Amino acid sequence: MSTDLLQRKLAKVFASFDVDQDGVIDELDITAMAQIWCDVYEVAPNSAEWRQIHGRAHAMWREMRGSTGADGIKRVTLSEWVEWGTKPDFPDFVENAAIPFSLAVFDVADKDRDGKITMPEMMAAQSKSGMSPEETQSAFDTLDTDRDGYVTGEQYAQAAREFYLSDDPNAPGNLIAGDL
Repeated sequence: MSTDLLQRKLAKVFASFDVDQDGVIDELDITAMAQIWCDVYEVAPNSAEWRQIHGRAHAMWREMRGSTGADGIKRVTLSEWVEWGTKPDFPDFVENAAIPFSLAVFDVADKDRDGKITMPEMMAAQSKSGMSPEETQSAFDTLDTDRDGYVTGEQYAQAAREFYLSDDPNAPGNLIAGDL
């Protein structure tokens, strides 16, 4: 059984993956989500970065548990997603699919390729995902654990891991997607 906090976090992720907001995640949602991130960071179509983001998104889709309808199309409902979040294989999905996708987006946000992002780079993405400037600033300040004015890929991966998996209400990663 998952905690209320984990259920809220999983529901928030589900909502961000369900781009058309029809109550199910399907492959078109994942493609649209990948393209939104490419648009946010002005990634040229068919560039190496575009292929990396779309490739990681589709790898994540292939690893998601869902159900296949009579039409042969896989879909993931909110209840399936939240239930899967309690299963022993969900952390493997987070490590092998969700975090690599997040880091692919992180890499294109890192315009100067120094392995870290600034507050304005993080703001560009988070505002597009519906976070307020205040939520983004709070998340950035929390994730910037060494207070150097940057969030590294390692800090971001740890935050994503905490967001998906931690039931600790004080885990810094809880802020990565804004208020719960």
